[in-house]
Amino acid sequence: MPNYCDYEMKIKGSKSAITRVVRCLEADYNYSEGKPEHKHFFRVFEANYNEDEMEDNGNGTFTLLVYGYCAWSVWSCMCSGNHTYYSDLKESHPDIFMGTDLYEQSEDCEIEVFSEEGGMGFSEHYLFKNGKCLIDNTEELQQAGYTKQGKLTTHINWDTYDGDYISLNPNRENLTEEYCWVL
Repeated sequence: MPNYCDYEMKIKGSKSAITRVVRCLEADYNYSEGKPEHKHFFRVFEANYNEDEMEDNGNGTFTLLVYGYCAWSVWSCMCSGNHTYYSDLKESHPDIFMGTDLYEQSEDCEIEVFSEEGGMGFSEHYLFKNGKCLIDNTEELQQAGYTKQGKLTTHINWDTYDGDYISLNPNRENLTEEYCWVL
């Protein structure tokens, strides 16, 4: 089972471009059963949006926010390149491959994605426009908590950290090492 990656995607473009991207997020596929019916991203488990909240930008373009989760990372499920489902399935099923990526889907629209993967502790930020990736940023999630002495601590390097345990309980009531959280 993968670690889940929560994402928030903002799609700006024509209604048809937005509909196409959403369809790729929602598309089912199973290569062991043959060629998929539609282009698709990979292992996207949820894509939540409300079409009624599509914002009219006033210039023939619209904006839609989509929230959901996928396996591992936005990179592995919605991009092409090293360590992606796109590349793996394109190689293993070249004759029936129907996958797509954010590069292809952004050729006539703008797609911005923020994600967090808490299991491995990283976040991603991508901006795709005109088939190009303009922002590709992956960072460790900020780590913060309270020490036993009540001091707020951030940006902890756990490989070298030898200080007090961290607790989400700022009052430090009944705090023992067994009940401290490592963020």
